[in-house]
Amino acid sequence: MLASGLMWMALAAAQPDELKEELKETIERLRSAPVELQVKGLLSLVEKGAVKDGLGEGGKLDERELIEECFHLAAQAGREMPLRLIGGAQVEDPDARLEEATAQRLDRLTLQAWAVRLMAARDKAKARELMVLLRLPIYRKLECADRTADVPNAYYVALGVILETGFSVKERADGMASGLVRSELAKITSTLQLEALLTELIRLQWTAEEYAAIVAPLGDTLGNLRVDDRTFTATERGLYGLVPKIEQFGLQGKTAGVAADPLAQGLRLFLAGQLSAPRCSDTAANAPAPPAGVRLRPTPPHPEFPDPSLPVVANYFNHKLRLAAWFPSTDLPPLEKEQMTPARLEGAIVGKKIYWSNEREITLKAQELYWGGRTDTPLSLEERSTPEWLRKAAEYRRMIGDYRRAEGQPAESWFLHKTGLMMALWNLMPESPERQEALAEVVRLLASVDKREVGIDLWVFGARGVMDRARRDRKDRSVAPEVLAALVQSGDPALWIVVKMQEWN
Repeated sequence: MLASGLMWMALAAAQPDELKEELKETIERLRSAPVELQVKGLLSLVEKGAVKDGLGEGGKLDERELIEECFHLAAQAGREMPLRLIGGAQVEDPDARLEEATAQRLDRLTLQAWAVRLMAARDKAKARELMVLLRLPIYRKLECADRTADVPNAYYVALGVILETGFSVKERADGMASGLVRSELAKITSTLQLEALLTELIRLQWTAEEYAAIVAPLGDTLGNLRVDDRTFTATERGLYGLVPKIEQFGLQGKTAGVAADPLAQGLRLFLAGQLSAPRCSDTAANAPAPPAGVRLRPTPPHPEFPDPSLPVVANYFNHKLRLAAWFPSTDLPPLEKEQMTPARLEGAIVGKKIYWSNEREITLKAQELYWGGRTDTPLSLEERSTPEWLRKAAEYRRMIGDYRRAEGQPAESWFLHKTGLMMALWNLMPESPERQEALAEVVRLLASVDKREVGIDLWVFGARGVMDRARRDRKDRSVAPEVLAALVQSGDPALWIVVKMQEWN
């Protein structure tokens, strides 16, 4: 079994030849996996220093070559970038599961950006070359019904590493770093992109000359930017999360002696354009009146914002960010009410349908197996070992086996639900041949399902869910050994990698 973390480093000194053979075997297994898992596995090994010394005779492995290879392989990934849920989740929410699945670093953008960051620590010039090749995702226009937004942050984190470490002192003084920022500003078409870029710009240290070179084009980009209302209000940290970042960067520039006027002017144009555009009814409309007989506690007025009829962000601009005492060098005109009146109100968020098969029947059967008709305490292990309970468990197992995709149900919904039902039964069953066979059925499903149809990230999410369920009720929170063994011995290299990645992370 491949050692991980510090253990790997400790063993490497004592058993270099043995570990090199093990590393060769690991890389061979990775090469046979779906490209997303292959790249993630190889980059994980590089990040942990496992391939730092190469493979030796006839099998030399250069870190930089491997990173560059992974960068190009990642272009084949099935998903472009992660997604973020907009609005609250509900039980069994497909969009919430999708958000969790896409956060596993298996998309094209995250994998390629990871390769850039690893390369920057080894070869700055090559990292800059890869950054040029790293394609910025195209802004996806959202509708008011949409519940997920693209997350381009990985691109800008990689860019931040290049800006911070990729230029010499002379190159910085010659304006190469600020020039790269200006070229990136010219590509921005979404507030989600701009917010991610600002996060990096705020983090880095800039000279007064660099602030001066960045502030004006940043203000122009902001003033000319127009996006759909769902994207506008989906920025980080809730509604209008972009504004505090603009303010922070501008104040940093003022501290360095560079006026923030272009940012204040750009923000005014941006807000006037967005607030007066068509808006989604669940972000722009006033809150609905409470039901008859329900009294709401009054909201105390904000001491700085005297007009409660205006959007909070407009009040924030009018009573703070437009004033010379805070942001620009001279007062700017306030936003007028007509500039904040939506042209029209459109739709609202619509959640995905939650598909169930025989929902009532399966749910009641599962409750009976867990509670036995009681409401206070679940059945004990002894009570779950009686012939009657085992008969009901066998019936439940047949029901799960017959669970088929409902008409219109996405493959990932069926897959995640079915694996969850199967592992719930495994958790309840006492030690027996039937319990072993229940686990074998889960592993067979994981290995046989069409990973591309389900989606690699959602398939990995499902496989990890199986392991998570195998931790339940274990004091050390480790995965039950029989589950790990079944996954590793499945014959599916992708399942082997999922288990190994748990060890590496």
